[in-house]
Amino acid sequence: MSNMTQASQKLPIWKQGTIRLIDIAPGVSGRFRLRQGLPVSLAWYDILFREGHIRVEINGQVCHGHLEEVPGETGGCSHVIDDRLFNALFPHGQTLPLCLAGYNMAFLHTLLGAPWDEPPYLLCLYKMSRMFDLGKTGDYTLAEIAEYTDPEVHVPWYENEALTRVELGRVVLRKLLSMCRLNMMVALSGAKVPPPPTSEPFGKIRGWQQMEGGVFRDFE
Repeated sequence: MSNMTQASQKLPIWKQGTIRLIDIAPGVSGRFRLRQGLPVSLAWYDILFREGHIRVEINGQVCHGHLEEVPGETGGCSHVIDDRLFNALFPHGQTLPLCLAGYNMAFLHTLLGAPWDEPPYLLCLYKMSRMFDLGKTGDYTLAEIAEYTDPEVHVPWYENEALTRVELGRVVLRKLLSMCRLNMMVALSGAKVPPPPTSEPFGKIRGWQQMEGGVFRDFE
């Protein structure tokens, strides 16, 4: 479900808040399609920032679940994570994160589904990496971007791929935060760029290349 407004919205000045880095990985290998009951895993990780550029990094968790089939906004059906996974990302009674960050946020946002109390701001690592040219070979997969960002990066291959991807995203997000303030990154995350490579886990799924995003202006 997309809840991003198409009207230009001026961003507020953010003195503190939370960036929640997320990623979703299929629980099957090889060729597959989005379907009812497809096993998936979701991993998340938080960066809390306060005035004075103080950042506190909090390790998140990995949750396992499946996709559910729901009516599509334009007819047909869509697939979203099950309610238990959604509640693990947004526990009841907890203020929504200020910003959700991920490799392809338009696609991840669609898989998250479920209506939200208020739309979070989305930070797309892929779009930002293209705009800042964080790519060595030009493939711009998440692993390639992370290796370019930090050639010494060593991310152990966990049993769960979602956790591995969050660790790679963590490397990229740290680099981007050192280059650009959060407000600007969210504003630029709505820019039009070529779609991400199909070699990613969900790369051959319909909707992967739809790089929609909000229309924001930075606060300055």
